[in-house]
Amino acid sequence: MTGTWNLIKLILRRDRVKLPIWILALVGMLLYMIPLLRNTYAFSPETLETLYHQFSAVPAGLFLTGPMDGPNFSSMFTIETVLWWGLVIAFMNTLLIVRHTRQNEEMGAQELILSGRVHRSASLVAALVVALIVNVVMALAIGLGMGLLYDGWIGSVWLYAAGFAGFGFAWACVAAILVQLFESARSANAVGAILIGAAFLLRGVGDFLGSIGANGLVQAAWPSWLSPFGWLQATRSLTSPEWWPLLVPLGFAVVAIGVAFVLLNSRDESRGILPSRVGHARAGKFLRTPLGLTMHLQKNVFIGWLAGALALVSVIGALVPQMSKVYDSSPELRLMIESMGGSGALVPTFLSAMLMITMLMILAYVIHALSRARAEESAGHVENLLATRLSRPKWLSLHLAVALVGAAIMLAISGLVMALTVNGISEWSVKTGDYVLGALSYWPLMALLGGLYVALFGLLPRAAGLVLWIFYGFIAFMSWIGPLLRLDQWIMNLSPLEHMASAPAETVKVAPLLIISIIAIAAATSGFISWRQRDLVQQ
Repeated sequence: MTGTWNLIKLILRRDRVKLPIWILALVGMLLYMIPLLRNTYAFSPETLETLYHQFSAVPAGLFLTGPMDGPNFSSMFTIETVLWWGLVIAFMNTLLIVRHTRQNEEMGAQELILSGRVHRSASLVAALVVALIVNVVMALAIGLGMGLLYDGWIGSVWLYAAGFAGFGFAWACVAAILVQLFESARSANAVGAILIGAAFLLRGVGDFLGSIGANGLVQAAWPSWLSPFGWLQATRSLTSPEWWPLLVPLGFAVVAIGVAFVLLNSRDESRGILPSRVGHARAGKFLRTPLGLTMHLQKNVFIGWLAGALALVSVIGALVPQMSKVYDSSPELRLMIESMGGSGALVPTFLSAMLMITMLMILAYVIHALSRARAEESAGHVENLLATRLSRPKWLSLHLAVALVGAAIMLAISGLVMALTVNGISEWSVKTGDYVLGALSYWPLMALLGGLYVALFGLLPRAAGLVLWIFYGFIAFMSWIGPLLRLDQWIMNLSPLEHMASAPAETVKVAPLLIISIIAIAAATSGFISWRQRDLVQQ
């Protein structure tokens, strides 16, 4: 434990801006959901009653929301917040652990730290302690805020908050294992993102296979118990509180931490348990080019997100037969689907809504891929590259081009696989070309996020990633929850998705795509100008 306290203070100092923003954004948006949802649903008992019966009768409809335990506001608040806030909390914890362990080793900072009076295990201990503190502070803020805003939850609000804390720390422990397995922070983050997506899908499969229990509640099948998202749902904190599921993430954390330290003591510094692939003594002809190097740096990020997107669209295609029961019998659920996928026949409407969900996943890939540019600069690698004949604009344009081309490939493949899955396992037949083109119609939005990242990279390199992730969260929030809350139109219009058609159910509008593309080009141009004029910024 030697040096642990000093490392804790160092982590808190390094993240003195990031961590408060994470916590305030998470807690603030969650608390803001209470009055929004209460104004929408609390005074409409008929709607809540209908939604409850339909959700309970057809577990397949719970793939994206989780079970609704009763015709009341607490149940609606649960299905609208638990899983989606859980996704953000999972990413927050994995990124925190990787940043202060594996990334330090990758940059060579860990050797400098160990040259002082610091035990080798202290860095991992300090990162886990900070993660625990962050999750506890977040839980306290949620508990206090919800208790003040809604008196009806006084008895179970702390279980709701504690569930998030245990869930988040469980993902921190997963990351503690990943950083021992892989040599690079990039690989650890990529695998962590894949595991988060897989856990979300596994929980969805568990709800899909669930059944109605003796108490009238949906009981998830065994796959949910293999996922931290399933553990989080099992507390049913605001509806039928159960404290014992908190023991599952607690037990998992104890085992995972033990495994992480065993692995740490079994490897060399700056090395991973999994052996890295030994490359050739000399790089190939293509790899020696700037484009080849950029593609090499981006390939693992691309492969990881592509695998996640393909898994998502395959599962969505398998849900089509079951969704017909929900769509035909529930006007409220039809409204929920149509808010994203547009009005029309069942299959195009549902698949258009799910195609938008897949697009949001690919949009996250664009931000992740472009963050490699900032990682290369902070590590000092860009300085060496720019000492050659490689110019600044060319270096940044290659990262932008590879990310956007990768997004186009993902979109096309996702639309293709979704259509083939529906045609192969259901009685419906859809046109494959329509879904490929419909998916590609979202590419200008990818370009917009890419252009905004370049603009921020040129002006505020340290804040570029954070600002884009916040904007991404706003887009995702508006696409899924905004229509259900019946927000004012001017607020909805702040999201670029509001101006785009839900293809292929709706006809693609060319004018909004052109405007979005022009804004993307303007943003990227300003970023290139700023990038040429500013100094390199490390850390």
